Amino acid sequence: MAIVVEFIKDYASWIYGACALVALWYLRKAILARRDRRCAVFSLEREAALNRTYNAWSVAFALILVIGVVYLFSTVVAQAMQPLVLSEQTPSAPVATRALPTPTPPLPAITPTPEAPTPFPTSDMPLATEPPMPTIAVPKPTAAAAAGRPAPSTNAQVEITSPGMGAQVSGVVPVFGSAVYPHMSYYKLEFGAGAHPSVWSYFDGGENPVQGGQLGSLNTRAVPPGLYSIRVVVVDSTGNYPPPCQTTIQVK
Repeated sequence: MAIVVEFIKDYASWIYGACALVALWYLRKAILARRDRRCAVFSLEREAALNRTYNAWSVAFALILVIGVVYLFSTVVAQAMQPLVLSEQTPSAPVATRALPTPTPPLPAITPTPEAPTPFPTSDMPLATEPPMPTIAVPKPTAAAAAGRPAPSTNAQVEITSPGMGAQVSGVVPVFGSAVYPHMSYYKLEFGAGAHPSVWSYFDGGENPVQGGQLGSLNTRAVPPGLYSIRVVVVDSTGNYPPPCQTTIQVK
């Protein structure tokens, strides 16, 4: 029913126009029939003209009735059924689904950074109760011997170029080299006592890649003289890292 009412409302002007044209046509027929009736001589002719007049007026009244019905449907009935028409034309709203939260990937584990490096006792360190060792005079090493050779590395992007292997150092020692790796998250510098430390301590690092520059610095004043190892470790965003580059130094 709502579709029929909507159709009549949309085409009401066309229906009015068609009814008006038909009404004019039958009005013309009624006028001609009335004129023929006045001019008729025989009663049979007057009766036929009178019938044509009645038929024309009947059609005219029928058309007026049709126009009234169309007007009624296009205004009063259409307004009363407007909510039903809108409900049929409007699609139902989709049911909103709640998006599941995306799990957050775990962050890579980062080695906690101690506030200050703690010296590690070794068996080579003299005890306070032991008598002092005799001093042996040795010749002063040259600059080349003090610098040492570069630390061996399997990756040119993760290496320590200075201090070299066996370099004799003291005070604040700058560490030069490279720390570059795909999807790099950070790099860290660590040191330990001896040539093969069992415990490593963090002393410097950074989050930006370094290519042939200063990686950090080690303050050797906080540790007693002896043999120590330094290494650089580069960690990517997944927590993995390539083999570290390690060198040894002699703290005076």
